[in-house]
Amino acid sequence: MQDFRELFIAVCVGLVILAVLWIRRYGWQRGLMAFVLRVGWVAPILLAVFPRMDKDLISSSVSLKTIHILRDDSASMNDPESQARTENLLGRLDSSCRQMACRLQETKLSEISDEVAQGFTPLSLGIRSWLPLTGVDPWIVLSDGGDSQPNQPWPQQLKDMGRRDGLQRGLILASPHAEQDNIWLEMVGGPDFGFDQKNIELETTVHRRGKSLDQELTVQLQASVLARNLASLNVTFRPGESQLTVTVPMPPLPRGTHLIKVQALPVGNESTIWDNTLYKSLEILPNTIGILHLLGSPSWDGRFVRRYLKSEPKYDMISFFILRDPTDMQLTNERELSLIPFPVDRLFNEELPNFRAVVIQNFSLYQFLEPGYQKNLVDFVMNGGGLLFIGGPRALHELDLSGSPLATLLPFKTAGASARKDDAAAWLDAPAVPYDPNLKFTIKAAEPDREKRTLATVFEDWIKLDLNLNPEDSFKGLHRLDQVQLQAEGVTPLLMAETADGKESLLAAASYPGKGRAIWLFSDSLWQLAMNPGPKGSRETYHSFLRSAMTWLLREEMQRPLWLQELSLQTQGSYTPWSVRVRGPAARFINEGSDWQFRVCGQVVPSKDVLRQMVSGDQWVLSGTLPSRLASGLACELNIEGTHPAFGQVKASIYGVVPEVFADREMEGSFNRLSQLQTLTGAALVELESEQEKAQIQDWLAKVTGDLTTIKRTEQKVIPDYYWVFSSGWALLLLLCLPLEVIVRRWDALFGTRGFHLSHEDSKKSGADASPEVPNAQRIVRPS
Repeated sequence: MQDFRELFIAVCVGLVILAVLWIRRYGWQRGLMAFVLRVGWVAPILLAVFPRMDKDLISSSVSLKTIHILRDDSASMNDPESQARTENLLGRLDSSCRQMACRLQETKLSEISDEVAQGFTPLSLGIRSWLPLTGVDPWIVLSDGGDSQPNQPWPQQLKDMGRRDGLQRGLILASPHAEQDNIWLEMVGGPDFGFDQKNIELETTVHRRGKSLDQELTVQLQASVLARNLASLNVTFRPGESQLTVTVPMPPLPRGTHLIKVQALPVGNESTIWDNTLYKSLEILPNTIGILHLLGSPSWDGRFVRRYLKSEPKYDMISFFILRDPTDMQLTNERELSLIPFPVDRLFNEELPNFRAVVIQNFSLYQFLEPGYQKNLVDFVMNGGGLLFIGGPRALHELDLSGSPLATLLPFKTAGASARKDDAAAWLDAPAVPYDPNLKFTIKAAEPDREKRTLATVFEDWIKLDLNLNPEDSFKGLHRLDQVQLQAEGVTPLLMAETADGKESLLAAASYPGKGRAIWLFSDSLWQLAMNPGPKGSRETYHSFLRSAMTWLLREEMQRPLWLQELSLQTQGSYTPWSVRVRGPAARFINEGSDWQFRVCGQVVPSKDVLRQMVSGDQWVLSGTLPSRLASGLACELNIEGTHPAFGQVKASIYGVVPEVFADREMEGSFNRLSQLQTLTGAALVELESEQEKAQIQDWLAKVTGDLTTIKRTEQKVIPDYYWVFSSGWALLLLLCLPLEVIVRRWDALFGTRGFHLSHEDSKKSGADASPEVPNAQRIVRPS
C-alpha cells in the first residue's frame, strides 16, 4: 500500500507539471480546462489505490455446486405479495448456499417463451425445454402450478429426472393455494387395445381436495365415446378420504380406434373443472387367440405357464391337467372325487381346429391319446398350427417314441425304437430319453448357422435376455439329449444346457414341419427365471421368454407388431407440435428407408420431417410440427403405415385431443398440476408458507450439496475491493471527461480559434507573416 501511495503522489505531481505546460501552450483558459478534465477521468483510476474493505463468507470448497432455478414470472406470480415472497425465498436460498458451498443460477420462464409477455403461462413447455439443460445438477422449480394448457400431460421424457442414485435432486416449490373444493382424475391403468366382443375396464383414481374432507361426498363418473354414454359410476368418499381408485366397466366396442372420455361431474363450490376429464385412446382388435394347454400333472412350471397365458388378454386359454392316471385304483365313486373325465374325443376330433396353438407340458401322449388323436394333432401342426412342447418326468417315454405319430415331429432321432408294448405297466417305465430331476445345469446359447438362425427369429429375442440365475443357484431337472442326433433339416437349435461335468445337452430347439411351427423345451425348471431375486432375472424376464416363443409360434405379436401410445399435441404460436411413442417388433425398422407414411390430424407429414428418437430396440418416440394451429379441444387422429420385408405391412392409429388454452386471467394456480409433475419426475414437493417449509428446504439443500459439515469450513474474511468506485454511476460519468479533454486540446484543429484567445507566440508568428507590401491585406492567423 505504501508503494501505491508514492505512485499516487508522483502522478499528482505529474498532473501539476502537465497543467503548467498546457497553460503556457494553450493559454490559461484552455490549459486550465484541459487540466480539470484530465483530473476528472484519472480520478476514478487513482482512487483504486484506496480500496474499500468488504466482509464476505468464503468457503474453502474447491468448486461450488450449481443449483438451477426455473422461476415462473407469469402474471399470476407477479402480484406484489407473490413477488415479495419470491424475493424473500431467493434471498434465503442464496444465504444458505453461501454456507453450503453452492451457487444459484436463475432462469425465468419469460426467457424461455415469449408467450409469458402475452399473458400466458407455458409451464409444461418451459420445464420440458429447461430441465434437460440442468444435466446432473440439482434443480428447483418455483411456480403456482398455473399452466396455459393444464390438460396437456407432462412429457414422459421428464420421468425420473428429479431423482438420481436414490437422491431427490429436484425440488418443486409450490406457491400457497387457497383451500377450495376440487375433484380431479388420474388414469391408473387400462389396456392399450381391446378385443371384439370383449368388455373393457379402465382403472381411474379420483382425488379430492378442499376444506370439507371430513364430510362424505359422492361423485359421479361417466364414460362416453362420441357423446354416447357407455357407463356411469358413483364414487363415494368417506370422511377423511382424499382419493379412491375405481374400475370403470364398459361394454364391448366395435373394431377400430376409439377415443374414450372419462369425466367426473362437478360438485358444489368447485371452480376448477378442467381437471375433471380424462381421455383414453383404445384400439379394438379382432377376437382372441385360442390356446389348448395339456399338463400331465400339477407342477411349479405348469403353474407359471398357465399364469402367463391367463395374464395376456389376447389369449383365450383352455387348460386341462391330469390328477389321476388310468392305472390309479380308487375305491371311491368318481363323482365323490370332484373330477371330470378328460374330454379327449371332443377336443381332438371337434374343437382342435378352433385353436391356434397347443401346449403339451410334462404329458405322456400314449397314456392319454390314442394314435388317431395323435394323428389329428400332427395334422393340426402340419397345416399351420403351433406346438409348444415342454418336457418333464412324464414326457418322452418309450411308447411316446415307438408307437406315436407325434414322434415324426421330434427335432431329434434316437438310436432305435423298441417294439410297441400293450402292457399298461410299461407306461411307468423309464423315459426313452432319460430325465434326471437332480441334474443341475446352466443355460448357454446354441450356435445355429446363418440360414437356420434366420428361420427361427425367436433365437434373436432369447439371446438378448439373461437366462441364467445367480452364480450360487442353478436350474435342476433335464432330459439328457447328449446322446441323440439332431435332425439335419427343418430344425434350429436354440439353447444348450451345460452341466457341472462340462457336457452339453440340447435344451431348446425350434422346428417348422409343413406349414406349422414348434418349439421344444427339454426341462421343466425354467420357471425359476421368474423367482430369481438377483438383478439378472425377474418375472419380466420369464414373461419375455414365453412371449417371444408364443409370438414366433403364432407368426404375430400378441400385442400387434406396431402400436401407439401417449399422443401429445400442443399449440405454440401458429404451429402445433406433436409427439407419440411407438412400440412393437415392427418399430425397430422405423428408422430404415422411407416406406413409412404419417398422417396427423388429417395432414400428411413427410417422412423426412419426422424426428425419431430411439428409447430401446423396439420403442421409439416420434415428433414433428404441423404448420398450422389447431383449435383447442379438437379430437385428432394419428395414423402410421409401414412396409418392410421383415413383417410385411402394418397399420396403427391413436387418438388425442388438442388441449384447451387458458390465459392467466382465466387460470388459477393448481397444486394438483405440480403434484403430477412431482410424481413423474420423482422430485420433492414443498408448499410454501407451510409449517415445515423452511426445514424441508434446508434438509433438501443439505442432501444435494453434501452435508452440513461444509458450514465449519466456511470463514468470514475481509476482502479489498479495488473497483468500488465503478459501482456507482457518477464514476462512469467521469470517464466522459476523456473525450472532452481531447476536444478542448484540439479545438483549433476542429473548429478554428473562435471562443479562445491566441497565445503570445501565435500572435507574434501571425504578425511576422503579414506582407508589408500590402498594407490593406487581411492578417492571416495560422493555428498552432
